[in-house]
Amino acid sequence: MNLLLKYKDKIVSFGLLPIIITLIGIHFFPTTAMLGTGLAISIAGLLYDVLRLKGLNFFLLQGTIGIGICFLLRLFTGYDYIPKNSLTPSLEFMLLICAFIHVTAPEIYRNFLRKFHLNFTSSYLLEAKIIVIFSSIHLIVLFFLYNKLIPFSPENNFGIIYLIPTLIYVICLVVNIIGIQVAAANSPQEQHVIRIIPICNGKIYLAPHSENKSIWDAPIASLFEGPLRKSQCYAKHLVKKHQQNLLRSLYTKKKSLPRLILSYRAQGIAPAFTQLYILPVSHEDEFKLTEGCFFTCEEIKQNPEKFSNELRIECERLQMVAQVWKEFK
Repeated sequence: MNLLLKYKDKIVSFGLLPIIITLIGIHFFPTTAMLGTGLAISIAGLLYDVLRLKGLNFFLLQGTIGIGICFLLRLFTGYDYIPKNSLTPSLEFMLLICAFIHVTAPEIYRNFLRKFHLNFTSSYLLEAKIIVIFSSIHLIVLFFLYNKLIPFSPENNFGIIYLIPTLIYVICLVVNIIGIQVAAANSPQEQHVIRIIPICNGKIYLAPHSENKSIWDAPIASLFEGPLRKSQCYAKHLVKKHQQNLLRSLYTKKKSLPRLILSYRAQGIAPAFTQLYILPVSHEDEFKLTEGCFFTCEEIKQNPEKFSNELRIECERLQMVAQVWKEFK
């Protein structure tokens, strides 16, 4: 369960849960009300995905479209377009169309994400292909059954017509979860260092290194295990966490936010990937640790042995950003 929670943003088939809930619920509750409930769950999931994760789960979109069409038809036309006892095949057909379009023209989904500046985390093609293949076979078999071209026992009606569609989507969910578990077991954890350096009036604020007090380094540095797209939130968390160690800085009404200025890989530094953030402050006395002080980048260049290896790599970019911030703040 911990693995599932950690990779919840990557387990794309969780978007199938509203569909599975709807397919099961319409056999125990009033169909129109259950379709409305399934649609509400799908829309809520879409909003969370777009607003919080900055992405768009294809299966949530698929469920919203398929369930939404069936709900509107049943709500406004009754049984005119979706006859009684045919809701499950009708919903399965709507979902099949969405999956088929995505399998045959995946660029439509990618262009849609690109247009609205949403993250692309997965193609969803494997699960979509499973839906297309199994749902197509199931609906073709149902066609022959309805036309009495194949002997059909009424006792098998529930299993063949209603149970199989639910099993198809459960299979997709299981396949995706297993795939994520295998990938997580065979792939190294994402690790990188986040460094935050305050800047003011063209200078940068440094503190003694935690292991060697004679070496100056970034006052805030931490190892982060997680996706790069979440590093900005973690950098904000680090700044907030260090407020208790500051004399005056971040308790003012106007709070500065860390800004990413450099990502780089350095040989001999583990982990090799580093993200450098700056924390702009208006006055030098707004950010002061007990042993820290402000330096110019020229001082780093003149006495490199007094500063960390990372700072020597970051010096040029820090100098440029600090000067720009001084002139245009």
